[in-house]
Parts: sequence; C-alpha cells; structure tokens
Amino acid sequence: MSIEPQFQTTGGRRADRFEFAAEVQFRSGSRRAAVQVRDISVLGARISGVFLVHEHDLIYLKLPMIEPIPARVAWTNSFEFGCEFERPLSGVILAAITTQNK
Repeated sequence: MSIEPQFQTTGGRRADRFEFAAEVQFRSGSRRAAVQVRDISVLGARISGVFLVHEHDLIYLKLPMIEPIPARVAWTNSFEFGCEFERPLSGVILAAITTQNK
C-alpha cells in the first residue's frame, strides 16, 4: 500500500479554497526561494513564483505560525503550481493562518 497521497489533477476541488496572498519560504531539495501563496485549503495551496518544479516533486512550505510542511506538486502551469499537503491542515490552523494574514 502506498503512503503517498493520491492527487486529483483534473481541476476538481475536494475542499474549499481561500484567497491567501502571502510570501512564504519554499524548499525543494537543497533549493530555497520565496514564493507567493495565492490560495489555500486544508488539502493544499496554489503557489506562484519562478521556481521550476515538476508534478509529484516533494516540496516544503513554511506557512505562517507553523513548522515547514511537506507537500507534493499536483500540477504545474508556467510560473504557477498547485500542491497537496502530505497531511491535511486542521480547520483551526487554516482559519488562524488566513485570519492572521488579513
């Protein structure tokens, strides 16, 4: 049995996304950069920036108020990509992150 999450790359939404404009730290292997989170849900986020990633890459995001979290790249499109968190965020954490950023 695989322990990796199963990605839906068809554009369907499994959770409500919230607008979230924040610059966060991103790491993929030894590469680090500041990227922009555009929207976020308990399951993942949409990121923009100039970092080259590929579907299924393992990345880490440093969101406000929590430790860096692992995620997998679900889709890419030019300078934007979507990622799915390896473990969903709790609704309480998501509310705190999105409320703190307003």
